[in-house]
Amino acid sequence: MTILFRMARLLRADIHALLDRFEAPDLILSQALREMEQSLDRGRQELARLERESRWFAEREAELQRQVRDEEGALADCLGADQDDLARSVIRRRLERERQAESVRRGAARIAETREELEREIAARSGRLAELRAQAALHEETRAEDPVSPRAFDLDAVSVVRDADVEVALLRAKRARESRS
Repeated sequence: MTILFRMARLLRADIHALLDRFEAPDLILSQALREMEQSLDRGRQELARLERESRWFAEREAELQRQVRDEEGALADCLGADQDDLARSVIRRRLERERQAESVRRGAARIAETREELEREIAARSGRLAELRAQAALHEETRAEDPVSPRAFDLDAVSVVRDADVEVALLRAKRARESRS
């Protein structure tokens, strides 16, 4: 292993360690929660869209089945009147409707599969989100109980020295000096 390679690896490790110190775990956790919530919202919106499509497919299939039934009656009338040319036309429409209905059923089946998969995915994401929320709550409790944590108290309030504090300290120093003399 060359010296340059080893030095580069050491430098990368130091940079990663430095970045780890700068990262605030609570901020990263909050961002992860927001991203998961947004992902869940997108999944729920997609699920609502799939449900609308599923209803459309069901309505379309019912309409096609109704048309096929109507054409059965028309076909019986055509055959009863010995109108073979007209019967062929009715049969053609009926076959087209049956094929359309089959296509609609396949589309509805694909939508149903996608919905089921999305519902499982949303359930898994919801579980993971609940785990992250619990982890965030635990982190908040731990941070609130840790008196050494720099976020547990306001550093600016501790380090501010008011003019009145300086004046009081000056008077005490003068009094202490006079008492020694």
